[in-house]
Amino acid sequence: MSNWIIAAIFYAFIIGWSCGFIYRFRSSVTGTIAMITPMVSGMIVGFGGGTIVGAGFSSNLFLSLLISVLTGILAGGIIGSLIHIGAFLNGALSGMMAGLMGAMLIVMLPSSEWNRVIFIFMVVGGFLQFVHTLMLQGQIEESVLKRAAWIFRTPSLMFLAIAALIILYSAGSSSDTLIPNPKHPNHSMINMK
Repeated sequence: MSNWIIAAIFYAFIIGWSCGFIYRFRSSVTGTIAMITPMVSGMIVGFGGGTIVGAGFSSNLFLSLLISVLTGILAGGIIGSLIHIGAFLNGALSGMMAGLMGAMLIVMLPSSEWNRVIFIFMVVGGFLQFVHTLMLQGQIEESVLKRAAWIFRTPSLMFLAIAALIILYSAGSSSDTLIPNPKHPNHSMINMK
């Protein structure tokens, strides 16, 4: 369970950094980038948050789906609302779809695989967020970027934060053994009635 807290911090960092960057440079982020950014953030946080919430509330599928969908809508919608209404819709709907998919994926897997799946999607989400960071920073003039807070100036902070949280998660999951939940049996399409 403590690993899932590290994963939640990982996704909270991603959404916090993205919100801060878009809020700070919202007048400079236009066009296609303004539509891509809320979609990327909504998808990464929605899917990743969906896997964590799906594992945490696996005994109640409706609740896990509801919380995952709301997490995705908030993640994409908040960033989109900083830009314009079209970006809000793009981010909210992308986050909703990703949250639903993340929760459904984790609930369909046996509980012995949950830590591995959450780790894999942290790595994938971290890579995509790093590319997203490079894309956003490339849209801002260098003179404007130099006057910004240090957290937005360089992609190395994003890389180091992502790498540190993934390493922490990996170290914790190798020492942790997951006890299967008796209310959540290993799923098989054959045994479903």
